[in-house]
Amino acid sequence: MMLVSRILEQEFDDAGGESNLVYRTVGFEIFEMNWCAFKWQKVESLGDRALFIGGNSSLSLVAASVGCLGDCIYFTDDYSDFNYDDACGKHDLGIFRLWDQGIEPLPCYPRNSYSRLGWPLPIWVSPNPS
Repeated sequence: MMLVSRILEQEFDDAGGESNLVYRTVGFEIFEMNWCAFKWQKVESLGDRALFIGGNSSLSLVAASVGCLGDCIYFTDDYSDFNYDDACGKHDLGIFRLWDQGIEPLPCYPRNSYSRLGWPLPIWVSPNPS
């Protein structure tokens, strides 16, 4: 069992005379339960696994089996209703690399991009091995 904590950078945007809270994911911390000691231990690497986290579900998969990078967290915007940082509503999603603590955009949905077509946020769907 794992505990994943998202680290957000927050600020207030006073554009248009209204005060709106704007946030952006800047990192993650991962902990794994040590059942023998009954305590959480920090995880520094996921190895060949990738975590997929978001509002609809969270899962851990062998990265190569789904064509993704290992030692990464793929994340979608859990707080899109509250993240008003542009008139069109930008979304906070991407790929967090554990080895260098960097964040890159999802290839098919650039980070903090405009949703020009009004598309909903992406969701994770787990593969069925049957």
